[in-house]
Amino acid sequence: MRALLIRWSLFLLFLALTVGLFGQSPAGGPYHLSWKRDLFYGVGGAAAVGTGYLIDRQIEDVPLAELRLPRVSAFDRGAISYNSATAKTASNLLAYGSLALPGLLLFDRDSRQDAGKLAILLAETMLINQGVTDIIKGSVQRPRPYLYPDNLDPATVVEAYDQKSFPSAHTSNTAAAAIFFGRAFADYYPRSKLRPYVWTVAAGLPAVTGYLRIRAGEHFPTDVLAGYVLGTAIGYTVPALHRRPARARGGLSVAPMGSGLYLSYRF
Repeated sequence: MRALLIRWSLFLLFLALTVGLFGQSPAGGPYHLSWKRDLFYGVGGAAAVGTGYLIDRQIEDVPLAELRLPRVSAFDRGAISYNSATAKTASNLLAYGSLALPGLLLFDRDSRQDAGKLAILLAETMLINQGVTDIIKGSVQRPRPYLYPDNLDPATVVEAYDQKSFPSAHTSNTAAAAIFFGRAFADYYPRSKLRPYVWTVAAGLPAVTGYLRIRAGEHFPTDVLAGYVLGTAIGYTVPALHRRPARARGGLSVAPMGSGLYLSYRF
């Protein structure tokens, strides 16, 4: 999933920049972009992904007999007994499908006219989330639950993927995309009656994905919780950092002028 997500995010950035986003997108909307800030976010996200890749390359394959398996807490122990192929497939489908969730914003004219902005914000969100997730995974190197059963052959080769359980990337990426969608929808349509339902989907989708990753035997509950928190934080924060200042969005402003007050209203 990581390779596809990275290619997809870079494609969004390339597409948005190619159509001249910064100079030609509509002046309205709740978000504001700038070359300096968004170049920093984009390069920072790409650098994080690159750092995670370099860390991953340092993880060596070892026989299971030589791998030190950390003690599992009572909270996580149940995950060792799970091994559902159906749950694994379903979690993959939900994770991939979540990447298309922000595309629902294109069905309405108000948000569709800001498609370029949204593409850049989403690409930044997913690159940063993937990079941070990869760095943590490669640094912690927690063995996955399916390595713990006693009947597993000690000669089994444990690869880098098998040693990167914490945090759950499927959960963090799904949370980042879903919460980004919820935040963007709320910013474009603050009075919509659909907001509670949108936030329910945004919060529930990564939770279901995380549960399926546990049932698949790929992650411990704490892996999923950490991924959920990480993806939620990044998916919410990136669009929030691009919010226009209150005065730039319009409304009544008051300023002192001589012996009185100056009132203005920006539409």
